[in-house]
Amino acid sequence: MNKSSEASTKKVACFEPREQVMDTQKKNGTDDLDKLAPEDMTSKEYYLDSTAHFAVHEELLKDEIRTKTFRNAIINNRHLFKDKIVLDIGCGVGIFSLFAAKAGAKMVIAVEKSNVIEYAKKIIRANRYDKVIKVIKGKIEDIELPEGVQQVDVIIAEWMGYSLYYDSIIQSVIYARNKYLKPGGVIFPDRVTMYMVGIEDRDYKEDKVEWWSNVYGYNMSCLKNYVMREPLVDTVDKRQICTDHFPLKTIDLKTMTVDDINIDSKFRLCALRDDYIHAFVTYFVAEFTACSQRTVINTAPGAGYTHWKQTVFYFPDYTTIKRDEVLEGTFNCKVNLENTKKLEFGIDFEFNGQLSSLQISIVFAAEEKFKIVCYFANWAVKRPGGGSMTPEDIDPCLCTHVIYAFSEMDNNQLTPMEKHDLKDGNQPGFFERFNAWKSVNKNLKTLLAVGGWDMGMKDFAGIVKSEKTMKKFAEAAVKYLRKHKFDGLDLDFEYPGVDWRDSPKEDKQRFTKMCEILYATFEKEAETSGNERLLLTTAVAAAKVNIDKAYEVDKLVPVMDWFNLMTYDFHGSWDQNRAHHSSLNSKDDEKDDTMYIDFAVKYFQKLGMPSNKMMLGIGTYGRGDTPAMPYTGFKGESGFVAYYESCVQIVCEKMKETWDAKQLVPYIAGPYNQPKAGVENVRSMKYKANYIKKNNLGGAMIWTLDMDDFRGQFCCQGKFPLIKTIKAVLHGQLKLLPKEKICSTCPTKEYKNFKPETQPQTTEKTTKKPKKSKRDADTPSPQDVCEELKDGQWPDPSDCKSYYLCRGVGSQWGEQKREVCYTGAYFDPNEKTCKWVGMDKLNCEELVEGYENPVAGVTRSADEAEDDDDGGDDDDTSTDAGASSKKKKTKAPSSKSISILSRTTSEFDTCTAEKPVEFDPVQ
Repeated sequence: MNKSSEASTKKVACFEPREQVMDTQKKNGTDDLDKLAPEDMTSKEYYLDSTAHFAVHEELLKDEIRTKTFRNAIINNRHLFKDKIVLDIGCGVGIFSLFAAKAGAKMVIAVEKSNVIEYAKKIIRANRYDKVIKVIKGKIEDIELPEGVQQVDVIIAEWMGYSLYYDSIIQSVIYARNKYLKPGGVIFPDRVTMYMVGIEDRDYKEDKVEWWSNVYGYNMSCLKNYVMREPLVDTVDKRQICTDHFPLKTIDLKTMTVDDINIDSKFRLCALRDDYIHAFVTYFVAEFTACSQRTVINTAPGAGYTHWKQTVFYFPDYTTIKRDEVLEGTFNCKVNLENTKKLEFGIDFEFNGQLSSLQISIVFAAEEKFKIVCYFANWAVKRPGGGSMTPEDIDPCLCTHVIYAFSEMDNNQLTPMEKHDLKDGNQPGFFERFNAWKSVNKNLKTLLAVGGWDMGMKDFAGIVKSEKTMKKFAEAAVKYLRKHKFDGLDLDFEYPGVDWRDSPKEDKQRFTKMCEILYATFEKEAETSGNERLLLTTAVAAAKVNIDKAYEVDKLVPVMDWFNLMTYDFHGSWDQNRAHHSSLNSKDDEKDDTMYIDFAVKYFQKLGMPSNKMMLGIGTYGRGDTPAMPYTGFKGESGFVAYYESCVQIVCEKMKETWDAKQLVPYIAGPYNQPKAGVENVRSMKYKANYIKKNNLGGAMIWTLDMDDFRGQFCCQGKFPLIKTIKAVLHGQLKLLPKEKICSTCPTKEYKNFKPETQPQTTEKTTKKPKKSKRDADTPSPQDVCEELKDGQWPDPSDCKSYYLCRGVGSQWGEQKREVCYTGAYFDPNEKTCKWVGMDKLNCEELVEGYENPVAGVTRSADEAEDDDDGGDDDDTSTDAGASSKKKKTKAPSSKSISILSRTTSEFDTCTAEKPVEFDPVQ
């Protein structure tokens, strides 16, 4: 047959149009990336599945040090493989599986997630090992072993990447070890040590960096900083080495955990000769300790070529060193476990030699190390004066993620919580105004939260009634989130499976199932639409008793992008504990104390929650020991004080601030015999942010934006001082760090201009007085009680669930009102606080039996008695006591013009990031 006739009959796949390939696959029902053969993949698909290309594996196979070392370790140690079951993780084209089969393994399970597995199958069949080697496509975390196999004797995995961790599968190896490896089983390789060395490299550095000064006659020097921030993977000549070798970290895969992966090491390098030093170099040595003879892969300079090469970290400047002089400093490497192609290296050292000195503090390949997740409260707009916050008050570059709280539920579907969430005529709604910030900061992600304390668990019960209702909720959620341009969903159901929240214990498992269905639905929608997958997060309780009842942590981890730990509200006016509501450490070092941050974090870790998925909850507010605590009236909640309120109380009302060195938090107290309140300040934020760094948590969760001094009006520390402190510490942005000291004099103008509407009237009322209920008519007014009994909390004689709150009587900012305890609680007249007993035990006669109530003897004023006959406006039935017979009218949200879309990042100091620097925030 001649060439022309051969060409006319033979189909040449490489020239087949892409559209024709896809049409054929659709007809055959294989329109799926997983079904594409590697030779049929487009360049985009190769990018997403780069290890599918044979050229990648050709380079690995031709790396003789790598491949021959694995071969010798396996073939020369047949006693470890004879009649054993072997698991090959990330098998590629199957070369290590073939070695294991040749060494006498009874079964080899070859696992590979990329499409190169199709080549591996052909290679294994061609070499007649298909009866021994079982090939499975997928991630080790997702697959099931062959029927009848529960454990394996040996794990083989070339998990090391560039600079040890780049694109590494170490997390998968740890998972497989924990789940499948028999006690006493073998891992190849099992011990790896990472080393550092100093080099002289002036010529190469100048060629690499200074080249940008003149690129075909053009000055591109502005790119030098970016070039210097990225480590270089290259082969280093051993003659360039001018210091000794220092071991940074040794990893033992037999015992290490995921939390041991990151490197944080001090180093000490001694000069071998007089020379310049331009860079540090790292490399690793991998050992197969189970072998009968020492077997290693050495990637050091001069040890022979490997595809790993070495990693070079150039200094911004060089230093001159004499023989025997010492360089000391710290080296750290943080791995993004969800994407090991994202590494961050930090090097710090200070050198003072005979000939030169140099101080270096630099981060390589830097990304934002920690998330800063901030909640925006859509009801904050209703607060009076300076406490009112709208979407326009958000700083778009302050947080990495902003969560809109809250949406509600109707018929298992997300619905707006407030009327102003959606568009009203020509006025954009809060959803639109909130998400418009993403046009200013392209990296900002927004989520919508559903739930909250007030929602309770009633609507949750409807969602989890069956898998059908869960799927309906998930599918509707996708449409709702996409419609309103949110990037994800935050679940805030408080709390599934917790009886005192009216949630049956079975809700614990139902919550897990719902999350699994949501995650699967989000993934499916992303695959079909081509959109980035919607994020899925959840706010979780931090009290041990609620954690145990509410969450199957190990099952939630795979389907959650992260967890927002509500590590606040441990204590408050509802209990008898006088500890801070959000302290880092225990107040009294009691063994049974579990109500503090460090315990909650360690407990979640014990339950299997990875540190990098934990967002430490930080409140921008304080709570008092009792309901009668310092408070200005913006928040309108007893026993609660926003940060900006505490600033005013300290400066304007002369309250005293103290620091608890054990709990690492501040308190404020007095005057007027008021009890103390545990609050927050810039100093406590430094400690909490530093805790996040030291424990390698995923970041911070802020509750909420509106309770910081978001306009910079009250504390003299600029806008958002608490959250900026967190950002400064976590992202190394020293310029953002506010001063700790607040105003030295009362910001009288600002404070009076934004005086809360809840303060006593100083002029005669001209509006109609509200109607009085029969109950109000039979009891004295708060003003009467407070005038006669003075400061304190006084029980309501007509209802044990209510009490009179009197504080600052006679002062400009004093308060007198009637308060109602939360559901299921009564006001204990002896303890002077609300105590929860449950609705079934809420019998007032029994609870306050024998107590002589001083309020019963208070004389009602004449004016108050006359008021009983006055008419009222049905649209405003809120009484001075806080009770209401109809839905209370709220102040309309701001109607100011919307200008977000015309704004730029230059307006926000948080948008212009400086080079990250390391500093000790608590000194």
